[in-house]
Amino acid sequence: MAEPDFSRINAAIRRAGAQWDSGPTALSEFYDASGPATERFGLSFDPERAKRDVLETRNAESALFKVVAPPPSHLDWRNVSGKNYVTPIRDQSHCGSCVAFATCASIESRMLIGTGRPDGSIDLSEAHLFYCGAPNSCDVGWFYTKALAFAKKPGIGLEADFPYVAGNQPCRNIRPVVTVPRYQTAASQIARKQALQKGPVIGGFRVYQDFYTYRSGIYTHVTGDVLGWHAVCIIGYDDTHQCWIAKNSWGTGWGEQGFFRIGFGECGIDSDVLFYDPEIALLKADIAATTPPRRRSRASA
Repeated sequence: MAEPDFSRINAAIRRAGAQWDSGPTALSEFYDASGPATERFGLSFDPERAKRDVLETRNAESALFKVVAPPPSHLDWRNVSGKNYVTPIRDQSHCGSCVAFATCASIESRMLIGTGRPDGSIDLSEAHLFYCGAPNSCDVGWFYTKALAFAKKPGIGLEADFPYVAGNQPCRNIRPVVTVPRYQTAASQIARKQALQKGPVIGGFRVYQDFYTYRSGIYTHVTGDVLGWHAVCIIGYDDTHQCWIAKNSWGTGWGEQGFFRIGFGECGIDSDVLFYDPEIALLKADIAATTPPRRRSRASA
Protein backbone atom coordinates (compact mmCIF):
# COMPACT_ATOMS: atom_id res chain seq x y z
CA MET A 1 0.00 0.00 0.00
CA ALA A 2 1.18 3.49 -0.85
CA GLU A 3 2.08 6.04 1.79
CA PRO A 4 -0.05 9.22 2.00
CA ASP A 5 1.15 12.62 0.84
CA PHE A 6 2.89 13.79 4.02
CA SER A 7 3.72 17.21 2.55
CA ARG A 8 0.00 17.81 1.96
CA ILE A 9 -0.87 16.71 5.51
CA ASN A 10 1.86 18.86 7.03
CA ALA A 11 0.66 21.81 4.97
CA ALA A 12 -2.83 21.27 6.40
CA ILE A 13 -1.31 21.16 9.89
CA ARG A 14 0.42 24.50 9.31
CA ARG A 15 -2.73 26.10 7.87
CA ALA A 16 -4.70 24.98 10.92
CA GLY A 17 -2.04 26.30 13.30
CA ALA A 18 -1.77 22.81 14.78
CA GLN A 19 1.27 21.63 16.71
CA TRP A 20 2.12 18.14 15.52
CA ASP A 21 4.22 16.42 12.90
CA SER A 22 3.01 14.00 10.21
CA GLY A 23 5.27 11.42 8.63
CA PRO A 24 5.90 7.71 8.04
CA THR A 25 4.80 5.47 10.90
CA ALA A 26 4.04 1.79 11.39
CA LEU A 27 0.41 2.60 10.49
CA SER A 28 0.72 5.36 7.87
CA GLU A 29 0.55 2.96 4.92
CA PHE A 30 -3.05 2.19 5.93
CA TYR A 31 -4.10 5.84 5.43
CA ASP A 32 -6.32 4.99 2.45
CA ALA A 33 -7.02 1.37 3.37
CA SER A 34 -10.54 0.14 4.10
CA GLY A 35 -9.73 -3.41 5.17
CA PRO A 36 -7.71 -4.75 8.09
CA ALA A 37 -6.57 -1.32 9.29
CA THR A 38 -10.03 -0.66 10.75
CA GLU A 39 -9.35 -3.56 13.13
CA ARG A 40 -6.75 -1.38 14.84
CA PHE A 41 -9.67 0.22 16.70
CA GLY A 42 -12.49 -1.69 18.34
CA LEU A 43 -14.46 0.69 20.57
CA SER A 44 -18.02 -0.39 19.78
CA PHE A 45 -20.96 1.51 21.28
CA ASP A 46 -23.93 3.81 20.64
CA PRO A 47 -22.34 7.28 20.26
CA GLU A 48 -25.57 9.20 20.88
CA ARG A 49 -26.33 7.36 24.10
CA ALA A 50 -22.71 7.75 25.22
CA LYS A 51 -22.86 11.49 24.55
CA ARG A 52 -25.98 11.74 26.73
CA ASP A 53 -24.19 9.81 29.49
CA VAL A 54 -21.29 12.28 29.35
CA LEU A 55 -23.66 15.25 29.59
CA GLU A 56 -25.62 13.76 32.50
CA THR A 57 -22.45 12.86 34.37
CA ARG A 58 -20.94 16.30 33.78
CA ASN A 59 -24.08 17.99 35.11
CA ALA A 60 -24.01 15.80 38.23
CA GLU A 61 -20.34 16.67 38.77
CA SER A 62 -20.82 20.43 38.45
CA ALA A 63 -21.92 20.90 42.06
CA LEU A 64 -19.60 18.22 43.43
CA PHE A 65 -16.45 19.82 42.07
CA LYS A 66 -17.45 23.47 42.55
CA VAL A 67 -15.54 23.79 45.83
CA VAL A 68 -12.78 21.25 45.17
CA ALA A 69 -9.24 22.61 44.95
CA PRO A 70 -7.95 22.49 41.38
CA PRO A 71 -5.61 19.58 40.59
CA PRO A 72 -1.96 20.18 39.66
CA SER A 73 -1.39 21.71 36.23
CA HIS A 74 0.63 18.75 34.95
CA LEU A 75 0.69 15.00 35.53
CA ASP A 76 2.45 12.20 33.66
CA TRP A 77 2.55 8.80 35.36
CA ARG A 78 5.75 7.98 33.45
CA ASN A 79 7.52 10.50 35.64
CA VAL A 80 6.10 11.09 39.11
CA SER A 81 8.96 12.28 41.31
CA GLY A 82 11.29 10.56 38.87
CA LYS A 83 9.43 7.24 39.01
CA ASN A 84 7.62 5.45 36.17
CA TYR A 85 4.31 3.68 36.81
CA VAL A 86 3.40 3.02 33.17
CA THR A 87 4.04 -0.40 31.63
CA PRO A 88 5.56 -0.75 28.13
CA ILE A 89 3.72 -0.15 24.88
CA ARG A 90 1.89 -3.16 23.45
CA ASP A 91 0.58 -3.89 19.93
CA GLN A 92 -2.99 -5.07 19.41
CA SER A 93 -2.20 -5.63 15.70
CA HIS A 94 -5.11 -6.51 13.39
CA CYS A 95 -7.85 -7.15 15.93
CA GLY A 96 -10.43 -4.77 17.40
CA SER A 97 -9.20 -5.39 20.94
CA CYS A 98 -8.29 -1.83 21.92
CA VAL A 99 -10.70 -1.83 24.89
CA ALA A 100 -8.88 -4.81 26.41
CA PHE A 101 -5.49 -3.16 25.89
CA ALA A 102 -6.60 0.17 27.37
CA THR A 103 -8.21 -1.59 30.33
CA CYS A 104 -5.17 -3.75 31.08
CA ALA A 105 -2.85 -0.75 30.72
CA SER A 106 -4.79 1.23 33.31
CA ILE A 107 -5.03 -1.70 35.73
CA GLU A 108 -1.32 -2.54 35.36
CA SER A 109 -0.41 1.01 36.34
CA ARG A 110 -2.85 0.94 39.25
CA MET A 111 -1.17 -2.26 40.44
CA LEU A 112 2.29 -0.67 40.32
CA ILE A 113 1.01 2.41 42.14
CA GLY A 114 -0.88 0.38 44.73
CA THR A 115 2.08 -1.86 45.51
CA GLY A 116 4.56 1.01 45.45
CA ARG A 117 6.71 -0.67 42.78
CA PRO A 118 7.52 1.80 39.97
CA ASP A 119 9.07 0.06 36.97
CA GLY A 120 7.66 -3.22 38.29
CA SER A 121 7.25 -6.13 35.88
CA ILE A 122 3.50 -6.70 35.63
CA ASP A 123 1.99 -7.90 32.35
CA LEU A 124 -1.72 -8.73 32.30
CA SER A 125 -3.29 -10.93 29.64
CA GLU A 126 -5.30 -8.90 27.14
CA ALA A 127 -6.08 -12.24 25.51
CA HIS A 128 -7.77 -13.49 28.69
CA LEU A 129 -9.82 -10.32 29.00
CA PHE A 130 -10.82 -10.06 25.35
CA TYR A 131 -11.04 -13.61 24.01
CA CYS A 132 -12.87 -14.86 27.11
CA GLY A 133 -14.89 -11.73 27.83
CA ALA A 134 -15.84 -11.00 24.22
CA PRO A 135 -15.47 -14.22 22.18
CA ASN A 136 -14.96 -13.85 18.42
CA SER A 137 -15.06 -10.04 18.57
CA CYS A 138 -11.95 -9.00 16.63
CA ASP A 139 -14.17 -7.72 13.82
CA VAL A 140 -16.79 -6.01 16.00
CA GLY A 141 -14.93 -4.68 19.03
CA TRP A 142 -16.09 -4.16 22.61
CA PHE A 143 -17.13 -1.55 25.20
CA TYR A 144 -15.62 -0.42 28.49
CA THR A 145 -18.42 -1.49 30.80
CA LYS A 146 -18.34 -5.06 29.47
CA ALA A 147 -14.57 -5.26 29.89
CA LEU A 148 -14.83 -3.91 33.42
CA ALA A 149 -17.58 -6.41 34.21
CA PHE A 150 -15.25 -9.25 33.22
CA ALA A 151 -12.47 -7.60 35.22
CA LYS A 152 -14.78 -7.65 38.24
CA LYS A 153 -15.61 -11.33 37.88
CA PRO A 154 -13.67 -13.48 37.25
CA GLY A 155 -10.81 -10.98 36.93
CA ILE A 156 -7.75 -10.87 34.69
CA GLY A 157 -4.81 -13.28 34.60
CA LEU A 158 -1.21 -12.94 33.45
CA GLU A 159 0.12 -12.65 29.92
CA ALA A 160 2.48 -15.55 30.59
CA ASP A 161 -0.53 -17.84 31.14
CA PHE A 162 -2.44 -16.71 28.03
CA PRO A 163 -0.21 -14.84 25.53
CA TYR A 164 -1.88 -12.42 23.12
CA VAL A 165 -2.00 -13.35 19.44
CA ALA A 166 -4.01 -11.08 17.11
CA GLY A 167 -7.05 -12.84 15.70
CA ASN A 168 -9.93 -14.60 17.44
CA GLN A 169 -8.66 -17.28 19.82
CA PRO A 170 -10.44 -19.90 21.96
CA CYS A 171 -10.88 -18.80 25.56
CA ARG A 172 -8.36 -20.17 28.04
CA ASN A 173 -9.62 -20.04 31.62
CA ILE A 174 -6.47 -19.01 33.43
CA ARG A 175 -6.17 -17.99 37.08
CA PRO A 176 -6.96 -14.30 37.64
CA VAL A 177 -4.50 -12.20 39.64
CA VAL A 178 -6.45 -8.93 39.88
CA THR A 179 -10.08 -7.81 39.87
CA VAL A 180 -11.88 -4.48 39.55
CA PRO A 181 -14.54 -4.57 42.30
CA ARG A 182 -15.85 -1.16 41.28
CA TYR A 183 -15.15 1.77 39.03
CA GLN A 184 -16.17 5.39 38.71
CA THR A 185 -16.71 7.55 35.65
CA ALA A 186 -15.59 11.11 34.99
CA ALA A 187 -16.94 13.59 32.44
CA SER A 188 -15.87 17.11 33.36
CA GLN A 189 -12.26 18.10 32.90
CA ILE A 190 -11.70 18.66 36.62
CA ALA A 191 -13.27 15.28 37.47
CA ARG A 192 -11.02 13.57 34.94
CA LYS A 193 -7.91 15.25 36.32
CA GLN A 194 -8.93 14.32 39.87
CA ALA A 195 -9.41 10.69 38.80
CA LEU A 196 -5.96 10.72 37.23
CA GLN A 197 -4.39 11.62 40.57
CA LYS A 198 -5.11 7.98 41.56
CA GLY A 199 -3.58 6.53 38.40
CA PRO A 200 -4.10 6.16 34.63
CA VAL A 201 -7.70 5.88 33.43
CA ILE A 202 -9.47 4.48 30.36
CA GLY A 203 -10.74 6.82 27.64
CA GLY A 204 -11.47 6.98 23.93
CA PHE A 205 -12.01 9.17 20.87
CA ARG A 206 -12.76 9.25 17.13
CA VAL A 207 -9.88 8.25 14.85
CA TYR A 208 -9.38 10.11 11.57
CA GLN A 209 -7.05 9.16 8.73
CA ASP A 210 -4.40 11.71 9.65
CA PHE A 211 -3.96 10.10 13.09
CA TYR A 212 -2.23 7.16 11.37
CA THR A 213 0.57 9.55 10.39
CA TYR A 214 1.06 11.16 13.83
CA ARG A 215 4.71 11.18 14.89
CA SER A 216 4.96 13.79 17.63
CA GLY A 217 3.37 16.87 19.13
CA ILE A 218 -0.16 17.67 20.27
CA TYR A 219 -2.58 15.97 17.91
CA THR A 220 -5.62 17.78 16.54
CA HIS A 221 -7.56 16.55 13.53
CA VAL A 222 -6.78 18.54 10.37
CA THR A 223 -7.56 16.31 7.38
CA GLY A 224 -9.04 12.96 6.35
CA ASP A 225 -12.19 11.01 7.07
CA VAL A 226 -13.31 9.47 10.34
CA LEU A 227 -12.42 5.76 10.51
CA GLY A 228 -13.82 4.56 13.83
CA TRP A 229 -13.66 4.81 17.60
CA HIS A 230 -10.64 3.83 19.64
CA ALA A 231 -9.98 3.12 23.34
CA VAL A 232 -6.69 4.18 24.93
CA CYS A 233 -5.19 4.55 28.39
CA ILE A 234 -4.94 8.17 29.57
CA ILE A 235 -1.77 8.53 31.64
CA GLY A 236 -1.76 12.26 32.33
CA TYR A 237 -2.42 15.79 31.14
CA ASP A 238 -0.65 19.10 30.56
CA ASP A 239 -2.53 22.36 31.16
CA THR A 240 0.23 24.46 29.61
CA HIS A 241 -0.18 22.67 26.28
CA GLN A 242 -3.91 21.97 26.82
CA CYS A 243 -3.69 18.25 26.17
CA TRP A 244 -4.20 14.74 27.50
CA ILE A 245 -1.23 12.36 27.52
CA ALA A 246 -2.10 8.84 26.38
CA LYS A 247 -0.72 5.34 25.88
CA ASN A 248 -1.78 3.71 22.62
CA SER A 249 -1.70 0.02 21.62
CA TRP A 250 -0.17 0.30 18.15
CA GLY A 251 3.41 -0.63 19.00
CA THR A 252 6.42 1.66 19.39
CA GLY A 253 6.72 2.41 15.65
CA TRP A 254 3.90 4.94 15.79
CA GLY A 255 3.66 8.27 17.61
CA GLU A 256 6.02 9.25 20.41
CA GLN A 257 7.39 5.71 20.83
CA GLY A 258 3.80 4.50 21.10
CA PHE A 259 2.51 7.34 23.28
CA PHE A 260 0.74 10.51 22.11
CA ARG A 261 -0.68 13.82 23.23
CA ILE A 262 -4.11 14.97 22.11
CA GLY A 263 -5.72 18.37 22.57
CA PHE A 264 -8.44 18.82 25.19
CA GLY A 265 -11.83 18.32 23.56
CA GLU A 266 -10.37 16.91 20.36
CA CYS A 267 -12.11 14.14 18.37
CA GLY A 268 -14.88 13.74 20.95
CA ILE A 269 -12.46 12.67 23.70
CA ASP A 270 -14.17 14.96 26.23
CA SER A 271 -17.68 15.32 24.80
CA ASP A 272 -18.58 11.85 23.54
CA VAL A 273 -16.96 9.29 25.86
CA LEU A 274 -16.58 9.04 29.63
CA PHE A 275 -13.27 8.35 31.35
CA TYR A 276 -13.32 5.17 33.45
CA ASP A 277 -11.51 5.14 36.81
CA PRO A 278 -11.01 1.54 38.04
CA GLU A 279 -10.36 0.45 41.62
CA ILE A 280 -8.36 -2.76 41.86
CA ALA A 281 -8.05 -5.70 44.25
CA LEU A 282 -5.05 -8.03 44.03
CA LEU A 283 -5.78 -11.73 44.28
CA LYS A 284 -2.13 -12.57 44.87
CA ALA A 285 -0.30 -10.57 47.52
CA ASP A 286 3.15 -10.96 46.03
CA ILE A 287 2.08 -10.34 42.42
CA ALA A 288 4.45 -7.39 41.88
CA ALA A 289 7.43 -9.48 42.92
CA THR A 290 6.58 -12.67 41.06
CA THR A 291 5.39 -11.60 37.62
CA PRO A 292 7.78 -12.34 34.74
CA PRO A 293 9.81 -9.57 33.06
CA ARG A 294 7.89 -7.38 30.63
CA ARG A 295 8.49 -7.48 26.91
CA ARG A 296 9.22 -4.29 25.03
CA SER A 297 6.33 -4.71 22.62
CA ARG A 298 3.85 -7.34 21.67
CA ALA A 299 4.56 -9.22 18.48
CA SER A 300 2.03 -9.41 15.69
CA ALA A 301 0.75 -12.72 14.52
